Amino acid sequence: MQDPISLDDLDRRVVNALQVNPRASWAQVGAVLGIDPVTAARRWERLHADGTAWITAYVGSPADRGPAALVEIDSAGHSLEIADRLIDDAQCASIDIASGGRDLLLTVTSRSLSRITDYLLHRLGSLDHVRAVRTHPVTRVIAEGAGWRLTALTDAEQARLRESVVPVDRTRPRELSDQERAVLAALVADGRASATELAATTGLNPRRVRDLVRDLLGSGRLTLRTELRAAASGWPIYAWFFLRVPAATANTISPRLGSLPEIRTVLQIAGPSNVIMAVWLRELTDVSGLEAAIETHLPDVQIVDRAVVLRTTKRVGVVLDPTGRRVRTVPMES
Repeated sequence: MQDPISLDDLDRRVVNALQVNPRASWAQVGAVLGIDPVTAARRWERLHADGTAWITAYVGSPADRGPAALVEIDSAGHSLEIADRLIDDAQCASIDIASGGRDLLLTVTSRSLSRITDYLLHRLGSLDHVRAVRTHPVTRVIAEGAGWRLTALTDAEQARLRESVVPVDRTRPRELSDQERAVLAALVADGRASATELAATTGLNPRRVRDLVRDLLGSGRLTLRTELRAAASGWPIYAWFFLRVPAATANTISPRLGSLPEIRTVLQIAGPSNVIMAVWLRELTDVSGLEAAIETHLPDVQIVDRAVVLRTTKRVGVVLDPTGRRVRTVPMES
């Protein structure tokens, strides 16, 4: 029997196709992959039903989502207990249980600086067993996990899938209408829900739903994110690196870091470590290998600290079980 953790080549190609174009029709996916559309749909539905792969949605750009911070917590050995207490908080987008000089790494977001400050001071500050909280305000998002890709498709195949991607014009109005918010809320649970399913959830007609989804994507106010279990991706080792980059070169070096295939997230931070990045790696030994590559090719970058993630209980609003499977989604505050 096939190992349930593993994806075969066709599974990986289907997931990669939906990373490139999360709402591509099965006819288009099938044509690009050279398979029957029904086969493509069945492959995805099996992975989705198992919790191995999923598509979620959130407000489009970091500027639209409001302020964010990466938060380190020392929990005196109570990391799982604290993670469970925070799991349903809309402001707590991601929760990583980590090694090294912290027990927990949280990604915290909110609609305003005052609300994020209140969450940090009152919600986190009131938790039992918390010995220390260190907050790193995010000043700029260079790369985020929505842009991470498997490498199962050729450049030509990816280009064909992008043919139906809605072009983005970020100069369009940013405010969300009540109908758009309703559609966005429905897409959070399943970013690939059909127009008919979205219509049933929102009470709108399918044609109106299709227009709203296209407008949300076209204005850049909606991000669709195709994800999968790290253990099934071929890149099961998850780590954070805390870097110190000369301020004069940070805006040049940070995008170079973001272009590395291992990189999931690159954040510029207001703090002693002014760049923090998250990576997925194939082997634990690759942690030191990546460090060596950075030191060789980016000598101005100083690696201050690193943390290997032992378990992720929540990733961008998606609650995960101990094996990394999706259980449910908690909408993020934005």
